[in-house]
Amino acid sequence: MRNFIIYILAGLCLCAGSCYKDKGNYSYNAPARPVVTGLDSIYPAIVGDSLIVAPTITIASKARLGYEWRIMVGGDSLRTDYYHTQQLRILFALSAQLYAAQLTVVDSSNGMKYFFPFQIQGSTIYSNGYVILSEENGTSQLSFVQPDGAIQPGIYSAINKTELPPNCQQIVGTFHKYINNGMLFNYWVLCSQGDNPGVELDPNSLQKVRTLRENFFNPPATIAPGYFVNSDGNATMFGVLNGQLWSGAYQTSPFSPVYDQFSLPATGNYQVFNKAIINLNAGPGIFLGYEVNRKQIVAFTNYGSLGYAGTGYQKIDTAWDPTNIGLNVLDFEQPDGLNGYVFGTNASDSVYEYGFTATPAGPVMVTTLYKRPFPRQDLVKPDTKWIGSKFNVFYFTSGSTIYSYNPVNKAIAALDADFGGKSISMLKISSDGNTLTTGVDGSVLMLDVSVGKNGNVIKRIDKVPGAPIDVYQRTK
Repeated sequence: MRNFIIYILAGLCLCAGSCYKDKGNYSYNAPARPVVTGLDSIYPAIVGDSLIVAPTITIASKARLGYEWRIMVGGDSLRTDYYHTQQLRILFALSAQLYAAQLTVVDSSNGMKYFFPFQIQGSTIYSNGYVILSEENGTSQLSFVQPDGAIQPGIYSAINKTELPPNCQQIVGTFHKYINNGMLFNYWVLCSQGDNPGVELDPNSLQKVRTLRENFFNPPATIAPGYFVNSDGNATMFGVLNGQLWSGAYQTSPFSPVYDQFSLPATGNYQVFNKAIINLNAGPGIFLGYEVNRKQIVAFTNYGSLGYAGTGYQKIDTAWDPTNIGLNVLDFEQPDGLNGYVFGTNASDSVYEYGFTATPAGPVMVTTLYKRPFPRQDLVKPDTKWIGSKFNVFYFTSGSTIYSYNPVNKAIAALDADFGGKSISMLKISSDGNTLTTGVDGSVLMLDVSVGKNGNVIKRIDKVPGAPIDVYQRTK
């Protein structure tokens, strides 16, 4: 036992001696890192064209390097595309949107991985320019104008080998402000005639996706579109169809095949003018229609789904009764989000103007302001077109002239633009109220109506097939 204890003590002494000699002076050499140069933060890519990402990769050792390129596709497939070459050289065939991407450099001699993120911005030749809807000898036409002014007339029929429905009336571009960097989901071309008066288009190829009838869970027997808006930037349509208020389904994923499909309108006994007041920026929203049979303002709710409130809204009607107006409506708008206007004719065909305000208040508070004859009865024709700007200045057509009208001082003035005696087929105001887009046979013209300007032409697009009906400017 004594000898065993001695052996243990001797072993402990040896261990202590070895620990004493270990001063903690360890030598550690970090592996060389690869150096990547020439890798940009974002790469533009055109659909159908080559995408080449070719950085220079060096390393100060004899490491064996491998490469992995990842493109996070997302969307409805939620996939990642992988490529294993030193340079990324592919035919870009993804949608025109922004993609997160990453180069991974792998040192197979030690298993180290190094990550270099970047982005890919997909686009098409249709990502920037003007889409023009026009009517030519009874045929609806779609044209595309590139930023350099080059026009591709009749592009829809050339791509899809068929014609659009007759009597076109509107282009609606839908986008989701929180998805795909706010880029377009689709275009809807809406028309006023035919058994199937509308077509959805892929905005990057202008190919037909589906028809308007195919966008219903259960389509009605007849389909007569009024005018629609993009519903608060969530890529669904909101507007009048068959004299009722409709909204596309938004309660599912934006990439679902049933997203934006029509289910049921706000049900009730009513028929409204083809343009409704849809103010999605005021609290829970303001939704008003002009009932064309009873000639009164009616309200709607949108608490998860559309509801018809009729005349069950609050009102202060010291100037006139919004439930008993009596006009055959010509225009019904709330251009600045507060002040609303009804322009129409009475039983003796005199043109009248009714002013009011509308604010959210279970579901809305309508306060009437005034009613009066329109100052220039002689200028209002059967084909007169109306549009109001955010500054509460209205523009209307009379023959080959556009007039401005200020309801505050009742001033009416002809704009400077000369249309050579041609009838004006379109009026459209920009969101900032500074540009009025108009159309005459063969041409689209942009007029400067900003403060101090009186409608001089600042841009012109010619060689349009027929009379322009609507224009959508795409910037991304």
